This record gives sequence, structure tokens and C-alpha cells, in this order.
Amino acid sequence: MKGKMKNLLCAGAVAALLVWTVHTILKEQSPGQLAAALLSADWRVLLLSLPLMALFLCCEAAATWSILRSLGCAQPFRRCAYYSCTGFFFSTITPSATGGQPAQILAMGRDGVPTASGALDMLLVTIGYNTAAMIWGVFALFTAAPFTERLGGQVGLLLGVGLAVFALLDVAMLLFLFLPGPARRLLYACIRLGSRLFPRLDREALEAKADAHLAEYRRGAQLIQRAPSLLIRVLGLSALQLACSYVMPYIVYRAFGLSGFSLGQVFALQALCSIAVGYLPLPGSAGAAENVFLRSFLLIFGESLVAPAMILTRTLSCYLVLAVTALILAVGRTLRKRAAVAQPPSEPAPVQRPNLSKRTAPPLGGYADRT
Repeated sequence: MKGKMKNLLCAGAVAALLVWTVHTILKEQSPGQLAAALLSADWRVLLLSLPLMALFLCCEAAATWSILRSLGCAQPFRRCAYYSCTGFFFSTITPSATGGQPAQILAMGRDGVPTASGALDMLLVTIGYNTAAMIWGVFALFTAAPFTERLGGQVGLLLGVGLAVFALLDVAMLLFLFLPGPARRLLYACIRLGSRLFPRLDREALEAKADAHLAEYRRGAQLIQRAPSLLIRVLGLSALQLACSYVMPYIVYRAFGLSGFSLGQVFALQALCSIAVGYLPLPGSAGAAENVFLRSFLLIFGESLVAPAMILTRTLSCYLVLAVTALILAVGRTLRKRAAVAQPPSEPAPVQRPNLSKRTAPPLGGYADRT
């Protein structure tokens, strides 16, 4: 019941934000003006987004390929690309991207990857992604410093909270990874405090769950000790992955024939916008991302083009990729079903019927001996 209520509240929030976004767009421009602006974009320039978003998916696939190989359960790159598509699709359609990693671990399990190895892969990919986001965020604060003053109070507040959340998560994950002793004491102290404030909490269950997560982090630390360059490789791939996404507004900017702002400035502004909405519990940050874009990129595109630029940017970096990954998952599922049907069933082992003509004593090691 609580899960259904949470989904309904999330869907309602997304719908309200999208309605507000459409209202904001149509208040400034008629549908005809909006269509004319969209058609004025140079589609040859927009086509550059296709290989970039393909590279976006391949970066995570390459990170997963490297991690699974180090864990001794290597998978072909095409399967790792399938896991990346799975993660993008389910992360986009679920609140706070909560469905992406479980779906990826499940997909890996179908290919024989142990659940513990899949979970460790997701842990290292998440650490690389969050760390890369923080690095790009710090870079953006220096590069787009003049723009941050014009973002407005609401966007500025979201940006500040987003940076704080990303920094806190990143520090916590690195602490659990490299300093498990202090991390365990800190985690147990938080659980004790929470159980005092909320007596209904099951302290023992929370501590058991904390120990399970810490064991996973210990496995990650051991893997990094065996392959020190692995985390650096994952971090580099995550930084490249995010760069492919952050460059989308500049492609749209050039498609409209605009100039005056550099790639670094537009790139940095998009990085800040992504951090501002990345922690919100909305599927794909739908609604919030559009509104933040309209406010933040008004200076870049102007009043007449900011709405068309938002539509193109979100379509190229999110909705088009969502449709492509959905198609890939549907094709993969169909091929898997066909392969299962085409595989001949294994012959059952012959059944040995007991000889009832004479009674025998139970063999040693039977149920009577398992005490």
C-alpha cells in the first residue's frame, strides 16, 4: 500500500511539473511559433548528438566490462552494453533512479554473473559517477561563475542542495571503501540515534543490513588493492560519459546558428543544472529538469529560443535515448525467449524404482544421521 501511494505521489508530482512546464512555454510562445523555431534548427548539426549518446552508453558498458573482468566473471562487451541500456531505461522511469541498478544486476544474473559481483560492479560504477559529477561541478563553478549569479533564488537553492548531497554521498562512499572501521562506528552511531528517536525501528535488522553493505565495500577495497588502476579507469569513463551528456545544449546552440558563448560556458551551465536536479526523487528528473533549463539557459538562448532549445536538448539527451534503450531491451528479450525455445530440453535422468520384494535398512548418511 505504501509503495502504491509513493508511486502515485511521484506520478502526481511529475505530472504537475510537466503541466507547469507546458504552461510556461505556451504562455510565451504559440504552438506555431514553437514549431517554426524547432524547424529552424540545423538537423545536420543535431545529428552529432547520436554518436555522443551512443558513446554515453558505451562508457558505462566499458566500465562494467573492466570490473567484471577483474572479478573473474568477464562478459562480452555487447552484453555489457545491454546492461548499460538496461540501467539507463529503468533509472529514467523510476524515482531517484532506484530501478536501474537492480535491473542491471538481474540482467547480469541471467548471464551467469554472481549477484555479489553484479552488486560490486554497481557500487564501483556509482562511486565513479558521483565522483565525476562532483569534479565537473567544481569545474563548472569556476567556469560559469558569472552565470550562477543570474540563476535565481530557486535554481540557486537547488544547486546548493544538489552539490551538498553529491558531496555527502561521495565522501560517505569513499569513507566506507577505504576506512571501513570508522565508517562502521559512524554508521552504528547513526542507527542508535535513529532507534532512540524512532523506537519502532528494528535496530538489529538495520545493523545486519549495514554489515552486509560494509562487507560489499570491503570486497570493493580488496579489488582496488589488486587492480589499483581500475578505479581511475572507471572514474575516467564516468567523466567522459557525463561530458557526452553535458555537451548536448551546445550542439543545440550551434544548430540554431548562435554564437557568443563558448563550449566551456554552455557545458559548465548544463553541469550545474544536472547537479541541481540530479538528487530529486523524480523519474528522469522529468519536469524539474525542464523548468531549471528554462530559467538557467534564458541568457544563452534568449526568450524566443530557450523553450525550443529545452525541447531539443531533453529529447536528444533523454527521451530519444529512452526510446532506443526500450527498443534494445525489447529485442534482447525476444532473442532470449527464442533461444530458450530453440534449445532442446535436457533428457531427464532415468528413475530408479526401488525393489520392493525385500526390505533393506536405510543407508548410512540418511536423514536419521543428520542431527
